Amino acid sequence: MKMNKEQLLERYFENQLSQEEKLLFQNYLDTDASFAEEFAFQKNVKKAITLNERADLKQKLQSFETPKSAKKWLSKWSVAASIAVVLGAGYWFMNQSPDTIELYEDYYQSYPNVVAPTVRGENSEDIKSEAFYEYDNGNYEKSLVLFSKIYETDKDDYALFYRALSQMELQKTTEAIVTLEQFDLDKNNAFTPFVKWYLALAFLKEKEQDKAIPLLRSLTETENPQQEMAQKLLKELE
Repeated sequence: MKMNKEQLLERYFENQLSQEEKLLFQNYLDTDASFAEEFAFQKNVKKAITLNERADLKQKLQSFETPKSAKKWLSKWSVAASIAVVLGAGYWFMNQSPDTIELYEDYYQSYPNVVAPTVRGENSEDIKSEAFYEYDNGNYEKSLVLFSKIYETDKDDYALFYRALSQMELQKTTEAIVTLEQFDLDKNNAFTPFVKWYLALAFLKEKEQDKAIPLLRSLTETENPQQEMAQKLLKELE
């Protein structure tokens, strides 16, 4: 029985197309304008849902008080677990193509600010608040400069991490790889699983799958906020 176009779209978004159906799907995209239009519409709807989930999470994250005690990293792990839910929201909408750039686009989600309040510093010395203010407002060129200055002065991991994230948001993927590779992954702090995750994604965007896979495998071997997503992406690649 020949599958109708609506069923074909449903199976695509459920990642269930057979090889024969993939060929049929691509043929419809190339030859049927109404089918291509409906596909684009549904794709945008699913992306909008993911963005809304990100916005909901950001509101929730802003309700957390900045930790002041030595237990702050425990609090960050709790927040990180919540972030992992959002980072995983896009997994169910995956392109059938194994192309690494498309996989990058399917899995990549902007990482929110979980370190500092999103307010401008009251004086020019409050560079940390200023850096996160610019980052939260999408001014990545400015946040990149500020996080770079912080890291040069204090060598704080958060500054190095958000410098790399700013670079990724600016599509400076090769520079982000250089930055992320400066992390000592043996330290295994709250940033470590996310550093591995974003570094793996950056390698995928640069079509260096052989470098991404070991990072993803390491994430699957221990319990961490990105373990489940790494398993899913690794399955796509292998």
